[in-house]
Amino acid sequence: MSAARYRYSVRLLPRLVRLALGGPSSLCADTAALLQGASPPPRALNPQHIPASQPFVLTFNHYDRPGLGAWWGAGAMAQAVAARRTGAPREIHLAMAREWWYPTGFGKWIKQPLTRWFFGQLGKAYGLIRLPPVLGHDEFRGEGAWAIRQALTLTRRDPPELIGIAPEGATGAGLALCTPPHGAGLFLLLLTRDRIPILPAGIFEDEAQTLTVNFGAPYQLAVPRALPRAARDCQAARQVMVAIGKLLPARMWGVYRADIAAVMQKDPSGF
Repeated sequence: MSAARYRYSVRLLPRLVRLALGGPSSLCADTAALLQGASPPPRALNPQHIPASQPFVLTFNHYDRPGLGAWWGAGAMAQAVAARRTGAPREIHLAMAREWWYPTGFGKWIKQPLTRWFFGQLGKAYGLIRLPPVLGHDEFRGEGAWAIRQALTLTRRDPPELIGIAPEGATGAGLALCTPPHGAGLFLLLLTRDRIPILPAGIFEDEAQTLTVNFGAPYQLAVPRALPRAARDCQAARQVMVAIGKLLPARMWGVYRADIAAVMQKDPSGF
């Protein structure tokens, strides 16, 4: 069996130039061009779960490895959503770090400013929600407020825009699930407001090395309002991560292994 390949065609250069200039662009169109370099082509499982016209907040695991950046999985999701939707909105406003963070040295003074600039151009082109690179770090304390307001504005439009977020913010060891940073659960509670359902998706590579996105049934977060703030945050994040984990192979359950196993025992309709 030949290894999976993810190559960048020279035909992407005009699109990259446009992105570098910060001009508006289509995530659907650009990811369709990107995925032409994927061999084998990505596949979507259970796309019937994607609401054809209703709004949703898409949650998924952060999946990347050497040779396979996280944008390939994001592109596969964007294509599946666009193919399923019957009308606007069809584009997803993805949440991502506004820059790559480095503690010291060359990365701090050269790489970090460059990524801040380029990710800023991506944000302008695609309407991305740009989050601080390290949540909870003193250097970025309080800087997530603008991104939260931007996301809330998008979900309060008529009709609400589609939001996509990987709550973990990073890929866990061995590609397995890891715990989201503090505040991720509360952020999702704010976005959904007991009105907008969450659409879970699990990203992985199968035995044939095919990049796969497995969609689950939409659901509403169920977190008692009377709980203390920290408990609400933790419970919401756990519900989201377990729903994602059900769509992944057991080898990727990570820190949520026991929780996912317990849920799957009651409802084996997951992966």
